[in-house]
Amino acid sequence: MRLLPGLVCVLVASAGAALAHAHLEKTTPADGSVITAAPPNLVLEFSERAQLAALWIAADGGSRRKLTPWPQQAEQRIVVALPNLAPGSYLVSWRVVGADGHVVPGQIRFTLTR
Repeated sequence: MRLLPGLVCVLVASAGAALAHAHLEKTTPADGSVITAAPPNLVLEFSERAQLAALWIAADGGSRRKLTPWPQQAEQRIVVALPNLAPGSYLVSWRVVGADGHVVPGQIRFTLTR
């Protein structure tokens, strides 16, 4: 059987999309940012819907603290309230489960000055 070149391209593209993992596209606050006002929320924007499985924040040199509550459903844009933050450097780390079932970890750093 002879496959048409266009059909081969569609099949290859479909297979690649099925294997794609959710990847982070944008955060607020942005990774590496220096901000002057404490943000009320953390916003994680992914390439596809993802289910948050774990989320922590840690001040430089401090122990990490779980951030809760978070959405119980898969979302492309995940918004979670942040606690009151004192000036300093912070590391936020997470794990999400993408639509393909793969666990995807990530982290960002930002500094709050006043």
